[in-house]
Amino acid sequence: MQLDSTLSTYNLDRKAASRLLKVSIRTLDRYIKSKKLSSHVEDGRIWLNKGEIRKLKSGQVSTAIVDNVDMSMPEMSIDMSIDTSVDTSVDNVDRVEVFEAKTKANPSKEDHEIYKKLYFDVKEELNVKQERLEIANYRVGQLESRLRSSIPMLEFHRDKYQSDKEKQELSEKIEAKEKEIKEVHLNVKIEKFNKRILLTILLFTLALQPLWLLLYYK
Repeated sequence: MQLDSTLSTYNLDRKAASRLLKVSIRTLDRYIKSKKLSSHVEDGRIWLNKGEIRKLKSGQVSTAIVDNVDMSMPEMSIDMSIDTSVDTSVDNVDRVEVFEAKTKANPSKEDHEIYKKLYFDVKEELNVKQERLEIANYRVGQLESRLRSSIPMLEFHRDKYQSDKEKQELSEKIEAKEKEIKEVHLNVKIEKFNKRILLTILLFTLALQPLWLLLYYK
């Protein structure tokens, strides 16, 4: 019956206790050695009182010496000749470590403001980089669109150049034909004018023929 009561009281091993206190196992052993925590050895393992661990964590543990330390611990050798001043110095070190653990667990308002400012600075920088990334992606999309449309544009310019060239050649041929037609038309006009001159001379000659005959037979 007493064994069951002991097991229910000492129900936390050293590793779990060190995690609960957020200290090393070596520091936990100093707590046990300085009798700030009681312990019980069962099957070669050291068991601690969870209630005492919680009180020590909350800073409510009494500085009185705990007499219920099991002296049969295999992993520790307690030197009974330790001077009281040494125990006091160990207690002071332990209190400093507990205070540091509490300080780390409960950051001050100043630390909170620093973390808050750091968070917003990082968030703002992230937003700026995200905006730059979106702009870069937009520009890449534009370049890809231009690249995709560049091939049809090249074909369009090539076809347009070929069409313009054919139009120019056709225009030159038309101009040459028009020039040829004008030359033919001019030649026709000249020929008509010459024919008219010849016809006038012929008519004038025929008109003078009776006069010549009259003068001849006279």
